[in-house]
Amino acid sequence: MIDPFALQEEAWPESVAFLPYVGKHYMAGPRGHRVLLLGESHYRCEGSTDDPAVTRGFTRGTFNDMATCQRKGGGKFFDELDRIVTCQELPPVEIAADAWRHVSFLNLSQAFAGSHAGHRPRNEQLRLGGDVLVKTVLPVLRPTVILVLGRTAWRQFRHGEVAQRIPLFRAARVNQGARKRRYVEEREVWRLKYEGGAAWMTWVYHPSWNVDHWEDRAGALRHLLELSVQA
Repeated sequence: MIDPFALQEEAWPESVAFLPYVGKHYMAGPRGHRVLLLGESHYRCEGSTDDPAVTRGFTRGTFNDMATCQRKGGGKFFDELDRIVTCQELPPVEIAADAWRHVSFLNLSQAFAGSHAGHRPRNEQLRLGGDVLVKTVLPVLRPTVILVLGRTAWRQFRHGEVAQRIPLFRAARVNQGARKRRYVEEREVWRLKYEGGAAWMTWVYHPSWNVDHWEDRAGALRHLLELSVQA
């Protein structure tokens, strides 16, 4: 069990600028495992600052909304996330909302990247965010599965090691159709140890990009869950 106090805002050190969203049934996640979806960065509204009064509740506000049936936001990125957590192409909002109550979400960067999706987080922001994640966040959330949403975030994350004798995840659909460039199909699975636990990790291309098919993104999560069940 997670100590409820450990999730309260005052329990987190200043290094955690964006507090993680944790669904109310997170401890009873998919197939009994604790799932963390790890994104890249947040985008602020024009005029917003990095003041903790703005940042600390930002992620939770966004994803608490995802866990309801009366959503205020939306868009392609969030539709693709719904497909990942439900393994359905067009999940009813009730099913998607319930799925969000069973997972957690955090972006790797602990700073706003900018005010729109064309702005990218600096590599150093992603690396430092990874340090905060492993040192401070993971010992509290204790995930067993981490799906990284973005190749850039994956490449800048400097923790964990390749899992030996563990099957790679293969994104079978990523190069189907009339594509001019070849995307990475076979993706390593890593084992990440942290204080109090360990998690299986792999990655998918960022859900905002039209690269991975939704079934491959959902398949990556299923692949990690299978490893957790077998462990």
